[in-house]
Amino acid sequence: MFFAMTNAVLDASISSWDAKRAFDYVRPVTAIHFLYAGQTVESWQGAIDGADWKPYQAANVVTPPFSEYISGHSVFSAAAAETLKLFTGNDNFGQSVTIPAGSSHVEPGLVPANDTVLYWATFSDAADEAGISRRFGGIHFIDGDLESRKLGRVIGQQAWKKTQQFFNQED
Repeated sequence: MFFAMTNAVLDASISSWDAKRAFDYVRPVTAIHFLYAGQTVESWQGAIDGADWKPYQAANVVTPPFSEYISGHSVFSAAAAETLKLFTGNDNFGQSVTIPAGSSHVEPGLVPANDTVLYWATFSDAADEAGISRRFGGIHFIDGDLESRKLGRVIGQQAWKKTQQFFNQED
């Protein structure tokens, strides 16, 4: 399983960085600052000037200085989830984590208002939420996330197929 999954994630990293070099696509923070400077935009901070918009992430987390497209988190997570699904023979995961009230690094002491349980029924659910988190954090646009998840699933399938060739060959 580890052989297959690490190879899937390695292949995902190669495809991600190849795409980032090919597309050189702007990140949301840059696009919003440029397109909406001088205009009022709604944000998690309320109504603000587009030039002052910032993603919902801790102040010490900077938006990466490389291309938005594609999402590394999305392609890596989807490739790993697909590999785990193929290894186990199903997509069942059934794990959860509790986020304590007030533990936000963005709005400490304020959110979440109550303990919040995140639950992932499947490996795919967990991978999807990893990709979505990058959109919530203002790191990726929806296409960067969704297309990367599709690519990750294909990469996971190909890595699994190649792994099976190595382990099922006759001497």
